[in-house]
Amino acid sequence: MSASAAEVLEELKELRRHGDLNNGILLQAVQELPGFSSEIVSLVGSPEPEVLVRLLDIRALAERVFGDGEKAEAWLTRSNASLSGQKPLDLLKDELGAAVVREMLERIDHGIFA
Repeated sequence: MSASAAEVLEELKELRRHGDLNNGILLQAVQELPGFSSEIVSLVGSPEPEVLVRLLDIRALAERVFGDGEKAEAWLTRSNASLSGQKPLDLLKDELGAAVVREMLERIDHGIFA
């Protein structure tokens, strides 16, 4: 059974607590997630640790909200009218954009779509 984004995120947090986390391990963990291609990582920009963790965190939230990794990825990579036609993934380059995406996912999770 493959690990979910949330499980991978928890494992990475544990590695970080012990000082064993490096960029190579982080990038490999993200790329090994099912349906989480290096293309997705490249869309966000350079694979800096902060960006990868942000991407992983939002992906885990999207999987929880939509109940499925494929649906989460579809939502993240599709243009969204609520974001003036931008893809949620495009906003993950900085923390402010991630906060907007996180808020949208939380609103969806609570049944608030507008």
